[in-house]
Amino acid sequence: MNRVKRAAIFDLDGTLIDSLPDLTTAVNKTLADWGREPLGGTDVGPMVGDGAGTLVTRAFNARGGLPGPDVAPFLQRFLDHYEPHATDQTKPWPGVAETLQYLRDKGIVLAVCTNKPTKATHDILAALDLDQFFAVVVGGDDAPALKPNPAHINAVLDRLGIHHDDAVMVGDSINDVLAAKGANMPVVVMSFGYSRVPPHELGADLVIDDFALLKRVIAG
Repeated sequence: MNRVKRAAIFDLDGTLIDSLPDLTTAVNKTLADWGREPLGGTDVGPMVGDGAGTLVTRAFNARGGLPGPDVAPFLQRFLDHYEPHATDQTKPWPGVAETLQYLRDKGIVLAVCTNKPTKATHDILAALDLDQFFAVVVGGDDAPALKPNPAHINAVLDRLGIHHDDAVMVGDSINDVLAAKGANMPVVVMSFGYSRVPPHELGADLVIDDFALLKRVIAG
């Protein structure tokens, strides 16, 4: 990245927020409903990022496999457990609100691009008072295809009315990197997220350890 960007597109889980405690609780309640043993947060973290259905499938596979051929009923049970309690323990990472405020004040348009279900995304952003910062939010239910497919990012760019040359993706996983590269956009990775691959091996343009560094990275 060699110039100030007009827009910044953010992943949610592991990038803007630490949602792992609530995700782990909901996963374990779902597993318990079918008599399965619980998982630890270190087990669940690498399962996050490919959508709720994949998370549920991975969790059951770690405990003997799905009880049936279709993930839908188990996904619904997970959402029933998760959505009413999605911000019981979930918090923004340090520096998130202040950095988003700074970027917006500098005229950077902000958006969210997440594989997370759309309702949960909006509810979480509102509960954490982060929704005020984002002009566009495209959750997993709104996207033509989920990350790592670049169509997800392109849908955000279309809604923003901004060219990919004027935007940057900020994420924490290989899905964010691949989607951004597919959309011909630079990508910044947060080192503290839930990546299944060491962050410095993801192929991002930049890896940072402190969310507040985005003030300089994006706004110059």
